[in-house]
Amino acid sequence: MRLFFNRLYLSSKRSFLNPYIYGMAFILIALAIVSVAMPSHKASAYIPVAILNLDDDEDTARAVEDLCEMGSIFDFYEVDSEVQMYSDLATGRANTGFILPEDLMAKSAKLHRMPEIRVITTPSSTLPFMSSEEVFMKLFPHFALRVMTNVIDTSDVTMPADYVDGLSDVFDSYLEGNAIYRLEALESIEYNEITTSQKIAIPVYKFAGFFLWMAALLGALSYLNDCDNKLYMRMSKGGRFFMGLILPAAHVIPVILISLISFLICGVEFSVLHLLGYSVVVILVAFVIASIIAALPLYGKKSGIFAAVLPTYLILSFLFGGVLMNLSVYSPILRTVSMLFPPYFF
Repeated sequence: MRLFFNRLYLSSKRSFLNPYIYGMAFILIALAIVSVAMPSHKASAYIPVAILNLDDDEDTARAVEDLCEMGSIFDFYEVDSEVQMYSDLATGRANTGFILPEDLMAKSAKLHRMPEIRVITTPSSTLPFMSSEEVFMKLFPHFALRVMTNVIDTSDVTMPADYVDGLSDVFDSYLEGNAIYRLEALESIEYNEITTSQKIAIPVYKFAGFFLWMAALLGALSYLNDCDNKLYMRMSKGGRFFMGLILPAAHVIPVILISLISFLICGVEFSVLHLLGYSVVVILVAFVIASIIAALPLYGKKSGIFAAVLPTYLILSFLFGGVLMNLSVYSPILRTVSMLFPPYFF
């Protein structure tokens, strides 16, 4: 065991002569620093709702004004034309749109002839039925008062000339009280600071997993190169076995240390056990690959054959390992292919 650790120590020192180790260190540390320095921007969590008022009635204008000023998760704002509304919906500036037609309030008393309020939605519209409830809540008091006055005016009941003002006061008292019913908006909730802080995610963790795998393969390549140069001819099979494990491990250890430093710099949450467990797995897989190639009766230098295939395999590992994009979510076949590359599991 002492001999094993002695060889591991010497091989680790030898791995520092490999320029790839310094390249990996530079990239990981640079990504960690960029991740910390990357400014975050606040994105509003409001749901923007465009409203077009074609009715010139004062009550409709007052209802629209109340909608635009109300405290709600829906951010109502007025537009000047249908063209602007559809443009906002197409670009994502508006989530839903409402068009209040002409004579909406004047004809509200005649319910069967009342013009329809148009609701414009897109496939990405969020909670359009709830924004419709908000619009109805602001328009309903005005509609209800018009219906009541129309019923009184068309009846045989004789009322004072200024009865509408008194009726409006009584109606408001019932509307704002709990005697009959209540339309309630949770105005006590502050929606002024509904924002989310967003930051471009830099996959430092996935890059570390890829570099650990790359380092293990470079260690396997170093082992095959030593085999081609007959460096282990006087070693027993057990000694060759140990060297097959030692060289991938010697290349992985510096990358583990570099990964830990980069994780601490950028504040990435990580598990030391998961990092060490993954490192052991890639070392063993690289050892198995190197042992199989070393045992095959191939013509020419086996390290040269492995070095020729290695760049293509690393590119595939980068693509299917989910470093920049998780391809496995697109189809079961891609998920199966991705499982052939260890970075997918990191």
